[in-house]
Parts: sequence; C-alpha cells; structure tokens
Amino acid sequence: MAKVHSFDGEIDKARVTLDNAIKGMDAANAGLGRHTKSDGRLDAINFPVEEALVRETIELLDHWKALSLSLVKELDLVTATADLQHRRLFDEKAGIDASGGLGRRIGQGHAKPASIAADIEVALAASASLDAQFKSARSALVRSFRDCETHLERIIERRRHIDFDIEQAQRQADALIPRIADRRSSIPSAHDAGSRSELEAEYHRLLAEREDLRGQERALQPGRAALQRLIDIYEELADVQNAKIAAVNTMTGKLTVDIEQRIALLKAVMSEAEPALPVTERSAPVAALIATFEANVLAGHDLAARKARADDIFTRRLDPRPPAAPATMIEPPTETEPET
Repeated sequence: MAKVHSFDGEIDKARVTLDNAIKGMDAANAGLGRHTKSDGRLDAINFPVEEALVRETIELLDHWKALSLSLVKELDLVTATADLQHRRLFDEKAGIDASGGLGRRIGQGHAKPASIAADIEVALAASASLDAQFKSARSALVRSFRDCETHLERIIERRRHIDFDIEQAQRQADALIPRIADRRSSIPSAHDAGSRSELEAEYHRLLAEREDLRGQERALQPGRAALQRLIDIYEELADVQNAKIAAVNTMTGKLTVDIEQRIALLKAVMSEAEPALPVTERSAPVAALIATFEANVLAGHDLAARKARADDIFTRRLDPRPPAAPATMIEPPTETEPET
C-alpha cells in the first residue's frame, strides 16, 4: 500500500497557530476590557496598535482554520485509500475503474492487511490530536467571544451615555435660540439706556451660554468617535470568532464520524487478517477513542448514511470547491504483491 506520511508536523503547526491565536484573543479582550471603565482615557487609545492586534489575531484564526480544514481532508483521503485497499483484498478490481488518480494509484498493487492497519493507526493518532485541538479551540473561542461581547456591551453603553450628553447639550443650545433672537430684536426698541443695557447684557449672557453648550458638545465628540471606532474594530473580531465556532462545530461533526469510520475499518481489517495481526501498543488518546467506540452500542450504526450527511455539511459550509489531493499525501507504492 502507498505509505502514509506522519501528520505530526501539520498537527504541531496547527497547535502553535491556535495557541498564538488564543493569546491574541486574550490580549485583545484585555485591552478592550480596559476601555470599558468610565474613567478610562479615550484620547490615549493607540488605535493602530489595537487594529494591528485584532487584524493579526483574525489572520491567525483564519490560518488555523485553513490548516485544520486541510488536515481533516487529508485524513479523509487516507481513510478512503485504506477502505479501498481493504475492499481490494476481496475484489481485485475494486476502485480500478474509478475516476481520478486515487483509484489508478491503488490499482497498481495490493496492500497487505498489516499495512492497511498501520495506515489507519496513523490516521487515528492524528485524529485524536486534532479532536483534542478542536475541543480546546471551541472552548477558547466561546470564552473569548463571550468576553468580547460583554466588553462590547459596556463600550456601547458608555457611548450611549456620551450620546445622551451630546443630545442634551444640543437641545439646551437649540432652546436658547428663540430667547437670543428675542433679546436681539428687543434691544433697538428699548425705551431708555438702562433697559437697552440690561437687554444687551442678557443677550450676551445667552450667547455665551449657548457657546459653552456648543463647546461641551464639541468636547464630547472625539470620545464618542473613539468609542465607535473601538466598537467597529472589536465587532469584527466577535463576528470572526462566532464564524470560527461554527466552523469548528462543522469540522468536529465530520471528524467524529470519520473517527468512527476509521475504528470500524481497523476492526474489520484486524478481524479478517490471516494470520492474526499482532496487537500494537497505542497511545492513550487513540486507546480512549477506541474504548469510547466500543462502549457505544450505536457505534457503526447507519455509518455510511451519517458520513454522507457529515461530508455534505462539511463541503457545503467549509469546502465548496472540489478538494485537490495533496501531492505529498501518497508516495509511489513500496509494498506490492503480484496480481493473480
């Protein structure tokens, strides 16, 4: 059978990317949390830094999603290869007429049960690591999304208070306009110098009061603009986090069914091999996956239909374009048996 490469490098790269993305989300939330305080200085916010942090975090989340998506697809290809090779143990022509390179490559030779089982074990080990990563990612994303939403609600409330103060200043200033006009029109018709002087003083006092209110409004505007800019920056982060939660849920749904398929296939290969294959020592995560499968009385039930549904949802939501088989996934056959 074609030799399956180790997934350790890709898994580690995805893990490091996820860890950095989580650190970015935590840092962004910490910064946003500081801005929720009513006495926080809005004129001291370094927006280029805030925007760069959020942008880098979003890029890391996008990169992690792309890496995870690729891993799910590569593992699925390994499983499809192993399944076809398993069927070829009983039907030499299985998959030979299939379109695409997979059937043609597999048609070049036969894999032994030990080789098929070994490849499934590799896929299961990677699946266990990826499954743990998805759980960690979902937990971090949900926590960060809720924190971001909470901080945004407080920022929005702070902006509303400023909106109210601005509107109050505007209403009070507008209310002075008729009084100012009245005093101005009354000055020429005053009967004596004392009345005229009193009207002029009142007129100038009203003008100064209105200008003071306008000054209050102008002083509040930069703070309002700063808060709105923060809202725009972090609403984008919250939207991305929410979308990534949905993506993780979709990938987890497919991976769960795929793991079940791999374990069922491994058990079939092990039970049918003659002579019996030696029991291999498995890592704790893989052993836990198999133990969970064995403890579930419904494991394997209606598996083909459930996988078809999971694949359809996965493709429709995350991978609408036909995937290209990775060039490094399958090496030239190294273990073949002559066809009879």
